[in-house]
Amino acid sequence: MQTLDWISLGLFFAVLIIIGLYSVLSIKQSKDFLVGGGKLPWQIGGISHHVGGYSAVVFTAYTMFCYRDGFSIYIWWALGFGVACLLGAWLVAPKWSKLRKELEVQSPTEYLAVRYNVPTQQVIVWMGTVLKMLDLAGKTLAMAVILYGFAGVPVYQGILITGGVSLAYTVLGGFMASTRNDVFQFLVQLAGGLLMFFFVLAHLKGEFGCNYFTMWDKLPVSHFTLFSEECDLFFAIGFWLALFFAANGGNWGAGLRFMAAPSPEMARKTAALSGWLYLIWPLILFAPMWASPLFYPDMAKPDIIYTLMAKQFLPAGLVGVVLASMFAASISTIAADCNAISGVIARDIAPQFHKKLIDENGQTPLWFVRTVSFFMAAGMMVIAIFSGDNGVVQLVVKWFSGLIAPISVPLIFGLFYRFRRCGATAAILSTVIGVGVFLGMEGYCWMTVGKGVGLSNALFYPAVSSMVVYIVVGMLFPQVPHPRVENLLREVNNLPPATVSAEETNG
Repeated sequence: MQTLDWISLGLFFAVLIIIGLYSVLSIKQSKDFLVGGGKLPWQIGGISHHVGGYSAVVFTAYTMFCYRDGFSIYIWWALGFGVACLLGAWLVAPKWSKLRKELEVQSPTEYLAVRYNVPTQQVIVWMGTVLKMLDLAGKTLAMAVILYGFAGVPVYQGILITGGVSLAYTVLGGFMASTRNDVFQFLVQLAGGLLMFFFVLAHLKGEFGCNYFTMWDKLPVSHFTLFSEECDLFFAIGFWLALFFAANGGNWGAGLRFMAAPSPEMARKTAALSGWLYLIWPLILFAPMWASPLFYPDMAKPDIIYTLMAKQFLPAGLVGVVLASMFAASISTIAADCNAISGVIARDIAPQFHKKLIDENGQTPLWFVRTVSFFMAAGMMVIAIFSGDNGVVQLVVKWFSGLIAPISVPLIFGLFYRFRRCGATAAILSTVIGVGVFLGMEGYCWMTVGKGVGLSNALFYPAVSSMVVYIVVGMLFPQVPHPRVENLLREVNNLPPATVSAEETNG
């Protein structure tokens, strides 16, 4: 990279830190730090929710799918995310906003102690925290690999830079710093993506005489199909299930965006805006990756192609903008998830060991929340440094996507009134069996064929088994909900309060 590129990247980092410092002024108590006081505008919430689905993994692992398979990644990733958000806008998002108001919760998993019981909550939050730490480590490592490709910065230094910037403004400004930065970072991502789009289109026309629509005629026929050999319909269904749960609160950072909305209607708009962005923006963002086989027909490591194209096709100064856009994608999701995990630890885990960490007003001391945020970000960097190579990136694509559904089924299904008789037993069994199915398949494949389970199986069976167990156990061993849970679910689902006679009749 040249001097102008470093200047572009330096200005990007400076704005992030300034937003973090400015956001400190709006933080008075833990609910401001963790959920923005429930005052998040839907426009900011929608953009923040959207960019939270991106990371450097999009420019590494997903670049490989674009290079190898072509358009099918839009079907199983972008379309899946978009439909998941639009369905969530109707079915799930408003429930999170109502839940925050009814229980005054500050983390997505805090309500589980009321909905089921404390042991069930702890099973889910501990499993989820470990999974999210590995996920964040993978995303941090992916960004470090990109930084190495652009500027030759050693990977461990790239991890420290990526994690350090996320740590700085997350610890300072919490949720509001994260969401405000998401808007800025989306604008940077927009600029970087458009630059790559137009410069690559110009080279397509000059070198191959084709454009965005006619380039598919020069690519293999398999590159313009709905599915590919590995990412087939079976895989897509599993991935769509994972995306539905992740986008609607199973990924805790996403759930916080809905919780922070001032009203259910604003939460609905937040989800809808994110969904429409998922349907539109990837058509531009992925275009250079789809065209890459024409420029690099026999690439051994296609996960570095986006970096190569930026360095080859963009002039000095603009390379820095594209690199900043990749940082924007990664830091957005890293910071959002660090904030969510910090809330879960501060609100749901730590008080089990020391009750005074939540005061009589239901608030957690700010010093403690910030301390948790610091150690979460530091731990993420340590895991990324010791992971050694791109193995954690594969973990993000397969392991996180495969395990997110089993951990999320009790969380998301527990919001619906129709599942009110699915109690703690159903919740714990669905989580444990879903995770067990994934680990069992992975272990069996390693022992028998010397490699992990295929993507299709890894995503489909854990999700379906978890959902089936939750529903079937609830049907075979129904639990009459406590009146508090009954009335909570009625309120969250816009149903009238239960009367005594109705309760007896339904019980």
